[in-house]
Amino acid sequence: MTLFGMNNTLKFAIYIVVFSLIWLVGEKLLGYQNTIVDWLPFTSLLWLILIGVFYIAFLRSTRQQTTKVVYKTNVKSLLTLSIYWLLAFGLVKWVYFLFVNPDYFNDLIIRGREWLTLTATSEENFENATRMMDDFLQLPVYLGITTAVQLIFCLIYAFLFPAFLKNK
Repeated sequence: MTLFGMNNTLKFAIYIVVFSLIWLVGEKLLGYQNTIVDWLPFTSLLWLILIGVFYIAFLRSTRQQTTKVVYKTNVKSLLTLSIYWLLAFGLVKWVYFLFVNPDYFNDLIIRGREWLTLTATSEENFENATRMMDDFLQLPVYLGITTAVQLIFCLIYAFLFPAFLKNK
């Protein structure tokens, strides 16, 4: 069954991208991207886990369309879904951090410097850590690293979830 002539994989990729964009905006509105940035790793992990729910829903939807469940076919479907949403969400993140929340990286650097001021063991330690933050907290590097982490989760989901799907 298709929605507006769209195949199931593309439809779920769009669902995931829209959910992820809403999540980004929600994080910003709640302050997780500036004032309470300390919780950002936890909210990001929660978001990645919730993406797994979409993967399970996708598998269930695909299962309803076929009579026999084949592990290899489901893995290929989930890998295709992963490629679609990672590419689309990469573009969405680029636009979001460039135009909607351009202060994101500056806010993280400021918060990181505040934290380092309290915890750095030496001036050299402080300088090295701030240099690493300045290198990492730039849009292209950030997009590359976050997309790589998302890809790892996608691969785990793509190879793990179909193993638990049984034939009707």
